[in-house]
Amino acid sequence: MPTKTSKPIPTRKGSKPIGASRTPTRRLPGWVWVAVGAGIALLVILAVVALVVNRPRTTTSPGSTVAERVGQPVDRRILGRPDAPVTVVAYEDFQCPHCQDFNQALEGTIRELVAAGTIRFEFKPRFVIGPESVTAMMAAECAADQGRFWEYHDALFAALERNPRANQISDFEKLAVEVGLDSATFNRCLESQQHKEALLREDIQARDDGINATPTVFINGQRYQGRFDPAEFRAAVEQALQEAGS
Repeated sequence: MPTKTSKPIPTRKGSKPIGASRTPTRRLPGWVWVAVGAGIALLVILAVVALVVNRPRTTTSPGSTVAERVGQPVDRRILGRPDAPVTVVAYEDFQCPHCQDFNQALEGTIRELVAAGTIRFEFKPRFVIGPESVTAMMAAECAADQGRFWEYHDALFAALERNPRANQISDFEKLAVEVGLDSATFNRCLESQQHKEALLREDIQARDDGINATPTVFINGQRYQGRFDPAEFRAAVEQALQEAGS
């Protein structure tokens, strides 16, 4: 009888019989690993840059007052020598976006000119946004009672730029802690509205003087009409300085 031959067991398409030798794994070229490493490093750098760029802006250096940095006298809302040849007066509202732009663009320039003894800078209130503008200014005056108007000024503009709705009494009290004020004294001052009547009288006087927008800036009594540009502002101060010396 003819011998039966056993048929080979069929295998699935694409599968390999157990025990069959596998194709050796191919290693990636070295340049691929270099590229991957460079890509990861780039992502880390971009993440760090994003954190720095998006970090809340503040102009107050830890452990340093504005008076120490400019090296000139500070009298509540006035920065600089009483005998400075040029006086700059700015009518502002803490809630006013244009005032925030003004400070962001020119604050450094103004304080450099104060430090050089060239200008004396005075902040005056003009309330154009709403009732919260009055409360914000009352908070700044309570900070001035503790000799920290300018530190609170910087922190308040930065806080309201980040969140325009951070304009409640609790927000202002929290900011006082961050600035390093005596909380109990500050809270009593703000909640009692200690400075409200005087500030409203100032605002009425400013309105009667024709100040109907913020910021309104005067350089030696002349209204500054220029842009919020450091070079342009310096040129206006220089012109006032020359006129004062003539």
